[in-house]
Amino acid sequence: MSRKNDRKHAFCLVFQMDSGGECDVNEELAYYLENFAEETASEPDFILGEVAGVRTNLAEIDAHIDETSTAWDISRISKVDLAIMRLAVYEILYNPDIGDGVSINEAVELAKAFSTEESSKFVNGVLGKIARKLKETEQ
Repeated sequence: MSRKNDRKHAFCLVFQMDSGGECDVNEELAYYLENFAEETASEPDFILGEVAGVRTNLAEIDAHIDETSTAWDISRISKVDLAIMRLAVYEILYNPDIGDGVSINEAVELAKAFSTEESSKFVNGVLGKIARKLKETEQ
């Protein structure tokens, strides 16, 4: 069991959140773990924290993505790519224990697994720009 796998589960829930409307994150996680990930999730609290963090900070996360992906309006980004980027941007902004490079690399791997090769390049570019911009503002 690994955090990589838990991040995949968090991505699935963030994706589901975008298409499912309002729901209780704890109930969704419990249902998801019971029916889809019970034997493969190693840190349910990590998964819950990721999903709840994305939900709580969605407006700020989306603003960073929209501002950075200048060639694409956020409404035109595929739901899969958007869920992947939302999760990574949450980690970059709010989870200093995870390095930006790890978050970006994991997002690229998710894009390769669940989207297209072109998407992985797009995700990498957008997330790299966001991370660089945030580093510049910290200095």
